[in-house]
This record gives sequence, structure tokens and C-alpha cells, in this order.
Amino acid sequence: MNRRALRASAVATVAAALALSGAALALAPSAAAVDPTRGMTVSVDAPKEIGASGGPVEFTETFGNTGTSFVPENLWFSANAGTALFDDSLTMDYQAADGQWKPIDLTYSNKTGVFGGKTTEVFSVAPGTTQTVHLRIGVPMGTPHHGDTNGGTDHVTLTSSLVPVGELMADADHVDTIKVTPLAHSFVEVPKYASPGGAPIEFGAKLTNSTPSAYTNLSYVLFADKYTSVQVLKDGKWTDVPAVTVPDADYFTQGFYLVGPNSDLAPNTSTTTRVRVAWRADAPVARARLEGCVIVNERPGTPAFDGSTSCEDSTWLNITHALDPSPTPTPSATATADPTPTSTGAAPAPAAQLAETGSGRTASTAGLAGGALLLGGAATFLGARLRRRSQ
Repeated sequence: MNRRALRASAVATVAAALALSGAALALAPSAAAVDPTRGMTVSVDAPKEIGASGGPVEFTETFGNTGTSFVPENLWFSANAGTALFDDSLTMDYQAADGQWKPIDLTYSNKTGVFGGKTTEVFSVAPGTTQTVHLRIGVPMGTPHHGDTNGGTDHVTLTSSLVPVGELMADADHVDTIKVTPLAHSFVEVPKYASPGGAPIEFGAKLTNSTPSAYTNLSYVLFADKYTSVQVLKDGKWTDVPAVTVPDADYFTQGFYLVGPNSDLAPNTSTTTRVRVAWRADAPVARARLEGCVIVNERPGTPAFDGSTSCEDSTWLNITHALDPSPTPTPSATATADPTPTSTGAAPAPAAQLAETGSGRTASTAGLAGGALLLGGAATFLGARLRRRSQ
């Protein structure tokens, strides 16, 4: 946007960023005056989308000068991402003149939800020329192996402003809205019935990254009750997955790493892991639940499964003796039948039916307005205990 058409809000945006950074400017009396000889412009090729808890995405900003004079300019940023974040939830970098990537020192206000800061270098764009700067922005929700265990956002409103050194009013600014999207994950084609002590059920565990962010330090965990054992298909062979105890859990007492820990997922890719789950012979005849959670930057030590986490709805199925080689109907087995009415006509055999998906958590995942992503330690979702973020 050209300075002559600059919105009044741009001044407030720059002032907010300055206040966040703690900067104090000694402004000359003419510092807020418009110099008609400077014709600075900013064009931004911002990403449309970045990954929640993912890596940064590169973009460019190009400065032009259609005027007849120029002065050194600071490049200020104001990134409004909401009040459910932390100081390390959002990052920005720029490529300096020496070609090295340098972090932009951002300061976060949890009252306004704004990250503010500027590049350490200044830019002087002579009349009739342009200059392009390479930048990166990400919402990592923490640092490597130290993910934020609650909070989140579904978008970032990024304002880029060219501000003459020693002045407050921007010569030009540009506003972009960047969508923040989490990984999609789900259990695919889970059978509706399983037999205690019988053959395992088999299904797929699908992870999809639809964003240009790369993911590292990634885990995909299946949570189940104490009667289960899990295998995954690796290099054509079924491999046992060690169970990890979930402390103080009321139902999901075991977690199994289907992917990870510390795996990678490239931008705009998906992967499906084949999974087998079996129930011990002493498993009660009842409704059972499976739940999948994606954890990024899991923290080492205890409690387990702490990190930036998102969980899907529980998958429900029936543990029944109806699949035994010589089934003996019992009142309890009959009681576990799916109460959902079926359509008229012949019903498929139990093993051919698929499990249902629905909410089964004892802890609510509501809490952020506007569809904002909710992140938390896995135990929060699974009802083990509520935890606040620790430093």
C-alpha cells in the first residue's frame, strides 16, 4: 500500500509492534509528517497456509520506490495469532545480506494476541529500484522436544510495514491472512467386532500433511485399554509395538507408537500404517475404544506423551465372543450388540462391519472459539489429568 493511501490503522499497528519490542523512539517534530517524495511500496508473496506445530514456510517481500527520494527503512512485523499462544508459539526469520537466516526477535502480548518485532537490518531502496527479502514464518508451538502442551490458533494476520528509521508512521504496509492447519489423522476401516483371545483386527492409521510445512519430532500414538496388544507392518513383517503406560489413566492405560517417536513428514504428503490390535482372552465382553493422537516435539521423561498434541474422536467397537470358532451365546454377548438401528435386508457378518467414530473422551476438547486448533498433552484429552504448560 502506498504511503499516501495508508490506512490510519497502520500507525496503530506499527506503534503496537514498537511497544511490544520495548523500543523507544526519539521522534522529531516532523516524524509523523508525510514526505511526498518517497513512494515506497510493499508486495508480499505470503503463504496461504502453514502447518500447526510444523516447520516454517519461506516467502518473499519486495520493496519498490516510485518516488524521487529514499531513506533507510526498518521492516516491522505485527503477527496477530490470538491470545491462546506462548512466546515460542510463532517464529519468523529473514535472510540477511550475507545469505544467512537470522531469527526475528518477536515479543508476544497475551493480552492482544500480537507478536511484534523487526529485522536487525535496514533497507534503502533507491528511486526506480526494487529489493526482495526472503523470510520464513511458522507456528511450531514450542521448541524441539519441548512442545507447548496447550493453546493454539487457526490463522495468523501478518502486517508488514516499512518504517523510516527514527519515525513512527509507515511508508508502506501490507496485510495477509495465513491459515494454520493441523495434521489430519484417522483410523481407516476399523472392524466393528473383535474377539477376546481371538485373531487381531487389522486397519490403517492415516496421517496427512496438506500444508507446505515440514514436520519433525513427530509421533502418531494409538491409545487403548490394558487388555490390548499392537503390531504394525514394517518392511513386509508384522512387528510388535511396545506398550507405554499412561499414568493415572482411567481407561486408555496404554499408548503405542504407530509412527515415531521423532519421525518426519514432508510437506503435502500422506502416509498410512497398517495396524493390528488384539485383545487378551480375559478382556471383558463390552464396548471398547481406540483413540489416535498426533504429538509433535514430545518432551522427554515423565509424564509420557507430553507435547503439542491433537487427538481424534474415539473409534468404538464391540468385544464379543460372536466371532469365536464355536460361539456360545450369552446374555452379556447379546447386550453388547450395537444399539444403532440397521437398514432392512440382510446384515453383513459381524467381521465385515466397520467400527463407528464418536466422542468418548472424559475431558472436553472445547475451549477455543472460532474453530481454533486445540492442543494439549495427550493425557489431557484422555482424561488422565489436566496439566498446565510448564516451562
